[in-house]
Amino acid sequence: MTETKELNWIITNDFDDGEIALEVRLEDWDYTAYIKWDGCCEIKNDSINVHICDVPQFIEVLQSLEEFRMNNIEGAE
Repeated sequence: MTETKELNWIITNDFDDGEIALEVRLEDWDYTAYIKWDGCCEIKNDSINVHICDVPQFIEVLQSLEEFRMNNIEGAE
């Protein structure tokens, strides 16, 4: 069984107005996310290729981003 590393999202930009509330990046990984005021998220990666072997890591990234946005956007569902 492999040990799961805790993922750490870092706020790189905090917006006071507009559609986007936070821009965050995943420490040590190549993911950036934009969390909107309504709680929706857009996640980006420099790579446009997705391989089946990357799916478990990507699921882990998405779960971590979901937890981060729920903890940082008031009223997010």
